[in-house]
Amino acid sequence: MNERQTGGKKAFDPADYPTLRDYLPGYLHQDFGAEYGTAAAAVKAFVDDASGDEIVQVREEWRAWRAHFAGRPIEETQAALNALGCAWRPLSEEELKSVDEILSHAQT
Repeated sequence: MNERQTGGKKAFDPADYPTLRDYLPGYLHQDFGAEYGTAAAAVKAFVDDASGDEIVQVREEWRAWRAHFAGRPIEETQAALNALGCAWRPLSEEELKSVDEILSHAQT
């Protein structure tokens, strides 16, 4: 894909987000709904379990990842989460914003 095909942005590469690949699949796995109920609750569990440095790294990569997908169709976001190893398929921007809020307010 060239930049014109990707809206002028660099094509998504999961390798650009190693921390998200390391941590999110451990919480947003195929059974996260049964284990945590919601993606937001799974991310809260990550925050509760993680060190301050891990939270900071995930927060920074999450913000960059969100910026990369800003204004794009939810299907692209879902595919990117899958490429990162997550089973979560958010259905709305509000679901993604709930994760934004949790990570933004997490104590480090």
